[in-house]
Amino acid sequence: MKKRNFYITLLTSLLLSFYASAQNYYDPGYYSQQQPVYYPSAQQGYYYPTQAYQYPVQQQQMQQVAARPQANGGNNYPAHIVKQQKKGRDFGSIYVGADYVIGYSSYTDEDFTIESALTDGKSFVSDSGSFDRNLNSISLNLGWRPHRNIGIEAFYQTSLDENKVVYTESYTQYPEFARGEYEVSYKVLGLDLLGYIPINDYIEFIASIGVGKYDAEAEVKVVAYENIAPSGELRSTSKTFEDSAVAYRLGGGFQIWLSKHLTLRAMVRWTQIGGDFMDYITEGNIGVRYHF
Repeated sequence: MKKRNFYITLLTSLLLSFYASAQNYYDPGYYSQQQPVYYPSAQQGYYYPTQAYQYPVQQQQMQQVAARPQANGGNNYPAHIVKQQKKGRDFGSIYVGADYVIGYSSYTDEDFTIESALTDGKSFVSDSGSFDRNLNSISLNLGWRPHRNIGIEAFYQTSLDENKVVYTESYTQYPEFARGEYEVSYKVLGLDLLGYIPINDYIEFIASIGVGKYDAEAEVKVVAYENIAPSGELRSTSKTFEDSAVAYRLGGGFQIWLSKHLTLRAMVRWTQIGGDFMDYITEGNIGVRYHF
């Protein structure tokens, strides 16, 4: 009986010793690298788990940020949260951009007559409504967005050179031929007020209202060329139309943030010019913006 009690006592002592060693091994200071916190209890050397044991990585991040208050723009958010916040829109920045613009023009109907560039040739009779309506251009932009919903943008836009042949005239007795040609162009310098409606961190709708100084020109030429071995323009007759007006324009579209600094933008605009030969322009443009 005494021998059995001895073994029970010995086994109990070994179990208690193993239990105490296990508690010391899981001391919270082992994970948080802080000094162990001692809580008096019925059993000596017992350490209760703390929050540092449960979240050692999060606590270490917060301690690092608190120790360096100038990091991440002076805030106290963890670095990975700040990175997510700056992954999408970057408000309050100056930006530059460029657009390719596909334009469709509407003209007034003004009749005109141009004498032929060939001797005894027929005069060219037409009207300004027959000018080429497709008028593409390039736009360069400089903008500033001081608020998440408001921005301003200055732009300079110039049309691409397009020369359209509308008819050819020739006679067998002349070693020459003549062509009727249209060339329409315009330039504009202006300013747009932009309103932004963010949909998520990457996509936002845009509405715009702006004003610009439009200088448009249309030249109609009847040009005579050498018939056998063309050596360039021999002589020509022409008529020129010019418009210069301050016009308002309305637009809408969207843009996608490809990165913190780069956006892809698509817009549609309508401009009422009301000039002597150019009435209005409808444009669709796509381009990019780089935010500093």
